[in-house]
Amino acid sequence: MKNYFLALFLVCSSFLFAQEETNKPTKFQVGVHYVGNLRNENIISDGFNGVVGVSGNYAVYQDEMISVFGGITIDYLKTREYFLQNDILIWNPNASIEVDVFKGKLKPFFGLGYAFFSNNFKYASGLFDPMDPAITVREKKLSFNGFTINLGLKYHISDLLFVEGSYKYFPVNSDDIEGTANTHFIYLGLGFKF
Repeated sequence: MKNYFLALFLVCSSFLFAQEETNKPTKFQVGVHYVGNLRNENIISDGFNGVVGVSGNYAVYQDEMISVFGGITIDYLKTREYFLQNDILIWNPNASIEVDVFKGKLKPFFGLGYAFFSNNFKYASGLFDPMDPAITVREKKLSFNGFTINLGLKYHISDLLFVEGSYKYFPVNSDDIEGTANTHFIYLGLGFKF
């Protein structure tokens, strides 16, 4: 996996030397990032490993100081098979604002969104004797959702390429399970502007 990220980074950084500088504003941003799922003793934090994610944003407003984006982030998490047996894709439509407070290439951003995903839960039904033929394995689809808060920094290497690091808080709720699973994600990624 590390070799793939290194190869992707080298290919993307080669674009730096092949592009000429332009002052034309770019509207679209597309990125690939690593998802770090921090353990927090709940079914989502302990049950899944973060793997990779993609994001896409469109600038609905831009000036020299502020950029306002609307977009979507899709994160892939691999199951550890503790409670939920399938890998998940977390869909997260969001809106974010990026501010040029340092008057340079480093720009902080803040985002709000709404994330959702589903997974299947298998359970056995029947009497207490495991050899009872009346015991059947059933499957139920569980849906999860919640609002997200995302804070981070983007370093704009050029007019077309940036790297970013961010933190996302996602309190996961479900109509099928009581309580909230407070999840915390760390993102490290690379993005293109066009």
